[in-house]
Amino acid sequence: MKVNLICSTQTQPLLRELLAERGVVIDNQAEVCIVESGFPPPPDRLCIVFHSNNLQPLLDLLNRLSGATEDTSKIIGRLDDDRFTVISHERALFFEARGNYTYCVTQAGEYRVKEKLYEWEGRLPPANFIRISKSFIVNIENVTEILPWFGRRLILRFAGSKREVEVSKNYVKAFKEFLGF
Repeated sequence: MKVNLICSTQTQPLLRELLAERGVVIDNQAEVCIVESGFPPPPDRLCIVFHSNNLQPLLDLLNRLSGATEDTSKIIGRLDDDRFTVISHERALFFEARGNYTYCVTQAGEYRVKEKLYEWEGRLPPANFIRISKSFIVNIENVTEILPWFGRRLILRFAGSKREVEVSKNYVKAFKEFLGF
């Protein structure tokens, strides 16, 4: 499949990688365009418009179109002492990108995972997980409190954990829509 990609320079490397993983070729002459919200879509082509704050619907569509079938049932986490653990989605409180690594945080501890945060965004069940900042994806099922914070931000607290995570102001609107308010 060939697509024309119209997006910001910040989003472009990520989308190029995601498209390449699914066997999609970027071609400026393609009849189908993937357009970031806020950019003018070409009037003479079929366009798929996405919002850069929520790539999940675009990833779901690309997976269906490419026939990708990933096993999303397992999270393989690694402790510091090189032990590996299989973690169910229900146990995951959130995923955090820190430095060059991504961590799955549970009530029992932190596990380093192989995949990057944007890869998890495409693999996790969209009914339970939502991106809340550039560094975090949370499991809404394990959120016990949502507190208003300075500058239109929100703070999330989790079941069985003292960790708090901030919903950045760029993601607050999508987060509220996800919750239905």
